Amino acid sequence: MHNTGTASSSFIPQKTALGAEVITQRDSGLTYTMRRVLLLADGVRTVGELVSMLPGQNVTAELNLLAERGLVEIGTASQAMAKTSESNLSEEWMTASSFMMARARESLGVMASSVINDLERVQDPEEARQAMSRWYRALRESRNGRSQADALRVQVSEMLRGSQGSAA
Repeated sequence: MHNTGTASSSFIPQKTALGAEVITQRDSGLTYTMRRVLLLADGVRTVGELVSMLPGQNVTAELNLLAERGLVEIGTASQAMAKTSESNLSEEWMTASSFMMARARESLGVMASSVINDLERVQDPEEARQAMSRWYRALRESRNGRSQADALRVQVSEMLRGSQGSAA
């Protein structure tokens, strides 16, 4: 993935490992808007979606600055899908991880970033199990997610059972 100067609205920004590390630092040297854009650069949302989420902000310029610093990569949907298909994880995991990321964003606030980064980095079934466990613990420990954590875990387990059932 690369940046060719200007981020088109159909491109998909993704935090790099350095970008994920910078998010955890209190004094990262980023402006408030750059930090928000970096947090939202999840490898799923397009630039157009980020623009609509941050009205009045020059998201494209911020993404270009983040890319220059090596904090995000900007690719296309086909590149993102190719990256996903290279992984040895099931389609059910991809669906379940998207669900978990969305629930983390809803319930964990700024703490969602590390949980989402864990989910995004999963490369094999063991890492998936560990990331799901960290997601569940984070929900249980959060004020907003605590009451839903058990029901959400059941939903994710049901999503993942599809992959076990089809393998039999």
